[in-house]
Amino acid sequence: MAMLRHDNNLKQKDIAKMLKVKENTYSKWEKCSNDIPLEKVNILANFYNVNLDYLLGISNKVEHSPSLKIDYKKICERLLELRKENHLTQSKLSDKIGFFQTTYSSFETGARTPTTYKLLYIVNFYNASIDYIVGRTNKNKIYKKI
Repeated sequence: MAMLRHDNNLKQKDIAKMLKVKENTYSKWEKCSNDIPLEKVNILANFYNVNLDYLLGISNKVEHSPSLKIDYKKICERLLELRKENHLTQSKLSDKIGFFQTTYSSFETGARTPTTYKLLYIVNFYNASIDYIVGRTNKNKIYKKI
C-alpha cells in the first residue's frame, strides 16, 4: 500500500482523509500492525485501480478494472466451495489454518465476515485469489511473486 501511495505522490494523511479515518489508524494499517477492514481495502483497490491480490502483496500482477464491490454472499459460497473441493471438514481446515472451527463456520454461514488478515491466511492455504473469494472476479488465479 505504501508503494502505491508513494507512486501517486500522496501522504498518509491524504489516504486517511479519503478513507475517513485518523492518520495514525491508516499508518498502522500500512505498517500491518493493525488489521485493515475489508471494506477499506476494497476502497483502496478501487482508488488505485488495482486488484486486491496486488494491493495486499500476494501477487505481482496488476489487474486494472472498474470499481468493484465485495460480494459478501460470494465470500460464504466460495469459502464453502474451496473447502469442499479440498475434501476438508471445517474442523480439519480450522486446525490447519489455526482458527477456531466456530470462527470458520461463521464465515461460511455469513454470520461473520472474515478480517483481511484471516482472508490472507485462507488464500495462502488454498493458493487462491482474494479477489476471487470476495467476488471481485470469477478467476481463481494468482500470480505469485518470484
